[in-house]
Amino acid sequence: MNLKLYYLITILLITPGLVWLSIRKLKVLQAEREERLKNQDHAGPVPSPKSQKSIRRQQIKRMENRFSITRWTMVLTIFMAGAIFAAAPFIRKVSPTFLPVIMGVVSVIIGIAAKPFIENMICGLVLCHSKLARIGDVTLVDDAYGVIEDVTLTHSIIKRWDSLRYVVPNSSMMTKEFVNYSLHDNDRWVIVEFWIDYQSDISEVEQIAIETPKKSRYFADKEEPGFWVIDTEKAGVKCMITAWATSPSEGWMLGHDIRKSLLVKLKEHGITTHAHRLRTEPQPQEKTA
Repeated sequence: MNLKLYYLITILLITPGLVWLSIRKLKVLQAEREERLKNQDHAGPVPSPKSQKSIRRQQIKRMENRFSITRWTMVLTIFMAGAIFAAAPFIRKVSPTFLPVIMGVVSVIIGIAAKPFIENMICGLVLCHSKLARIGDVTLVDDAYGVIEDVTLTHSIIKRWDSLRYVVPNSSMMTKEFVNYSLHDNDRWVIVEFWIDYQSDISEVEQIAIETPKKSRYFADKEEPGFWVIDTEKAGVKCMITAWATSPSEGWMLGHDIRKSLLVKLKEHGITTHAHRLRTEPQPQEKTA
């Protein structure tokens, strides 16, 4: 009896200690995430200064709710584990034939009914407290380009560039491949491809291509813009412009400015693309009787 009493006292002392350590660790993580959200430059793939503050407040509120759910989940899990360990010495009094039946029924119920929920919940906890996918990160998941708006215990919500919400189960986020543009930094290498005719002056095209990104206010002057001839086909010459932006949202706008300015400059200098060289043969007139 003395050993069992000491065992129960030890469990009763260890369980609250684990709860306290878990809550303290979660508070530190919550403070770090909140500071990161407050210092975030943009709230989505396309800049929207008017709604940035409100969206950031919503993100912080969702983060607080998520950490609250996580705390309750961890506390309940720890107390359940403590109760199981505390009851372990008394399990021997249960009939040896009755105990396997109980364990088998419980295992079947958990395995069949609760498997999707438990799987998504575990993956959600991993996503919440890892650096693979965080709230505010710009991602590309299943061709859905957008910003991670929320990560719940079961699903991740991605706000697409057109403001539609793309909901993905957390288990899928852990098993499938996706692109995270904000994993290490927000710098974005913008690539714009276009075609020119073989009769065009390639030196003049290169000069226009290099100067075009510099006229955009979204251009990051960390490296000189690049110009490349990437293919030569029967239809024409395929060229590429490369330039840097400081975030995915500014990269999207930089690509827009480059295409818009490039169309104007090519037209001003009389540089034609392969599409402008297409000719239509006159159709023969039908003979009338």
